[in-house]
Amino acid sequence: MVPAGVDISDLANQLKEDGVAYTAAALSHNATLNADVSKGLRDGDGVAVVDVIDVRTPDVRDIAQELQDATGLNTVIVQTPQHVSSVSDTYSRADIESVQAQLPPGLDQVDLLTKYYGGLDQISFPVATVVGAVAVIAVLVLVSSFMVASRRKSEGL
Repeated sequence: MVPAGVDISDLANQLKEDGVAYTAAALSHNATLNADVSKGLRDGDGVAVVDVIDVRTPDVRDIAQELQDATGLNTVIVQTPQHVSSVSDTYSRADIESVQAQLPPGLDQVDLLTKYYGGLDQISFPVATVVGAVAVIAVLVLVSSFMVASRRKSEGL
């Protein structure tokens, strides 16, 4: 449930402008801050900083869901003083929750985005590792086949 005092409409309008939204009016009108934070966002993503105390994690996720529904953004990250929660059409729920668990409260938004995306990038599928493992297995099969064939030939079979 979205806590009382959170103006989803106002936050959604801010997110539509530059992907950054604040409940604190002074921060929402700080063009330099918004530009710095916006640079850290990936295309189609947004971050909202909601200054609500004593809010539960599921409520923060509800705020993120409402903002995503209102804006159509791919990923919406909501930061409160105690929690970070997000919803995404791009990243899996398990990946998001894994990254969120590693984010300490109180990060500034630039650091938050750096750690959030960095965590998601580390979780992504390790293609190089899989290709390397398949190559090693193929070499082992080839070498063992050659050794078996050589042994059979030398034994006259």
